[in-house]
Amino acid sequence: MALIVLIGSQAVGKMTVGKELEKRIDGKLLFNHQTLDLFADFLGYSKNAFLLSDRTRKDLFKAFVSTPETNTTKTIIFTVVIDFDSPYDIGFLQEIASIFLEANQGVYFIELVASLRVRLKRNVHEDRLKAKPSKRDTNFSRKELLTSAIKNRLESRENELPTLFPSVKQLKINNTKLTPDEVCRKIIQQFDLK
Repeated sequence: MALIVLIGSQAVGKMTVGKELEKRIDGKLLFNHQTLDLFADFLGYSKNAFLLSDRTRKDLFKAFVSTPETNTTKTIIFTVVIDFDSPYDIGFLQEIASIFLEANQGVYFIELVASLRVRLKRNVHEDRLKAKPSKRDTNFSRKELLTSAIKNRLESRENELPTLFPSVKQLKINNTKLTPDEVCRKIIQQFDLK
């Protein structure tokens, strides 16, 4: 069993890369909006919706490591946006990593980065809009993307992830000019995931 966490800013390509990985390894994708949108549908994108979403994710991960004999996959591929200046976000990564590490399971953090210009283009991609209802208001989504790029630090500094998470295998990929297939090949080759 393992946890692969695809970290990156909005529209960097986490879900798309996760879907490609699903095709190549024994893994299933849980992209961040699957849990968040469930609660936001009732509570809006409020603090409570985010907290409930995070709690649900952690409960799923705990159940996953405790019942390997009945799981439908060996790996969870999870996507998340992290503000590297937020103690809460760093704590969340530490918590989910520890769930798997304490069960002697592999944890992989893959950080994707891309130029703002490319992210704005990807933000209105048909697959993204189809999978994420909250992104269909493209004017709002664009504004949110631009605001968070200014307000939050959505990319780690050099050697920050290895310092914060020494027990987690890590890789940072600039996928501005890479296809999802090329990104997946890099991930699989780096970590020998087959």
